[in-house]
Amino acid sequence: MYRDEDDTDRFDRTLSMRRLPPSATTASDIYTDKRATERRQSTTRILAISIIVIGVLYLAKPVVVPIALAILFAFLLTPIVSILERTFLRRTGAIALSLGIVVASLSLGGWWIYQQFQTVAQEISDAAQSGHIEEKLRFLRRSSGGAIAAFEKTLQRVADSTAERAEKPDLKVRVIPERRNLGDRYKTLAPTVEFVAAGFLVIVLVFFLLQDREQLRDKMLRLAGRAHLTVTTQAIGETSARISRYLLTIAAINVGFGLVIGLGLFALRVPHPALWGVLAGLLRFIPYVGAVLSAAMPTFLALAVFKPWYTALAVLGLFILADQLVGGFIEPLVVGHRVGVSPIALLVAAIFWGWLWGPVGLLLATPISVCLTVGGEFIPALRMFSILFGTEDPLEGYLSFYNRLLVRDRTGAIAIADRQAETSTMEEMFTDLFIPTLTFAQEELQRQRISPANDHFIKDVIRELIIRFGDRNAGIPDPERHIVAVSVAGERLSLGTLMLTQLLRSDSFSVDYFTDLPEQELVAFITEVTPEAVFVSCANTDHIEQGYALLQLLSSHFADLMIVAGGSAFARDREKSMAAGATYVPATLAEAKEDFLTRRKTARRKTSRSLTFSGTRFRVPPPA
Repeated sequence: MYRDEDDTDRFDRTLSMRRLPPSATTASDIYTDKRATERRQSTTRILAISIIVIGVLYLAKPVVVPIALAILFAFLLTPIVSILERTFLRRTGAIALSLGIVVASLSLGGWWIYQQFQTVAQEISDAAQSGHIEEKLRFLRRSSGGAIAAFEKTLQRVADSTAERAEKPDLKVRVIPERRNLGDRYKTLAPTVEFVAAGFLVIVLVFFLLQDREQLRDKMLRLAGRAHLTVTTQAIGETSARISRYLLTIAAINVGFGLVIGLGLFALRVPHPALWGVLAGLLRFIPYVGAVLSAAMPTFLALAVFKPWYTALAVLGLFILADQLVGGFIEPLVVGHRVGVSPIALLVAAIFWGWLWGPVGLLLATPISVCLTVGGEFIPALRMFSILFGTEDPLEGYLSFYNRLLVRDRTGAIAIADRQAETSTMEEMFTDLFIPTLTFAQEELQRQRISPANDHFIKDVIRELIIRFGDRNAGIPDPERHIVAVSVAGERLSLGTLMLTQLLRSDSFSVDYFTDLPEQELVAFITEVTPEAVFVSCANTDHIEQGYALLQLLSSHFADLMIVAGGSAFARDREKSMAAGATYVPATLAEAKEDFLTRRKTARRKTSRSLTFSGTRFRVPPPA
């Protein structure tokens, strides 16, 4: 059986195995306990602050929502105002003109939509008299196995019982006009008044936000202080740029969505295709539910107007296909990439802000998520939002790779390695991915945070990947560039030695690997093939004496042979390994390869000079 507990070549750094004195251990424990206590207090503080903020946002909805909408429209109009204010209009005129166009467009658009809906209502009423809807209901009643009929009977019984209780034939009913005081009239008009007041407040806020945007930015910088001036400036600029890109991108996507819907409904001869196209584009600004809402009315209209079923089904299919194409493929890739927020974070944000503020929250979900994500990149207190919402990998490459191995996700770990191999050389793969992973796994094993079984799995998968990438990048073997890699009895080759030999294979070296080969057979084989070097591997300290004995054996039989002692056991005491007969003990992977190639060239030059006699150069095999 092979023992692989410490089968890691310590190329990057050799961990000290000496125990710390009791005083140092005590101080370390105190420091660790203090950090754990601070972490728990910080988590509790963040949770309490989050609950308070959510409560304030919910209770202060009438005040906060207009401000948020004003900020959103200010971001939307800033590029337009910046262009117009360079003309004779100046800033005030540019803002007034921009706001006037927006307000006029919204007002005229709302009036046009209202008129269109009146026409649609009349058409639906006329279609109801044609009997198309009743015919479809009768068809559904027959095909549903009586479910619709039972539902209709239940509704009829409820209506009859209500009518019986309300019926009193012996009483004379006299209608008295209701007297409504001022309070009752205000309750009727309150929603309209509040809506108009909120709209007016938004317009005024947008005007002043655009008018004094530099002063507002300077005030925020003043609040941040001189020490955070650079960070705050970068955060404000990055937030503005991302939100502007988001608004431009989502507007373009929604215009395209509305155009596709309008043209599709026109081709299907559905009445008022322009209305449904405009509504589809507008409602789609409400993520995830806007497209569903926009599909309801034209589908029902097609159901009422057209006698066959296929028109209504085609309308519904058009909305589903267009929404899946845009929402399932284009929007997650384009919008999520451009604003730096992951699609899952956008969905969660839409659910949360929709619950908190209703439809307005759905509209503001993405801009708020962008602000929190960008703020987390510059403000440490908001770092968790950048991690949770961002599109970048929250873990470093090797930590993500280690995480997959820790949960025994072999497929996921191999996928990460394959992705990195597309942009990295094999040496970079070993140095930046495999060695840090092995180093971290060894540290966690020593702290008893992972089990030996986890450690074995991690090393087995990495061993498999090293061999795979070595075979993939191997050059054409050159018989004159031959090396031998051997491990001490009871072990496999250390992973570091395996990496080094695979790198040499990419330089057309031919390699023979041996484990548990008897000493006499090894000596006989080396005598026969005369390799340029022998790589001896010992990773387990329990086998170090056998490793020293193997070094002495090889050095005594082959005085000129280059012997490379690899493995963490040899690396713990380099001087003793050199004294046992090793030519050198590598410290890093790059150093091992470069040192080997340098020593090889030196040895070959010495051999060439010794074989030059009287101007004649003899061709001989590589040095033994």
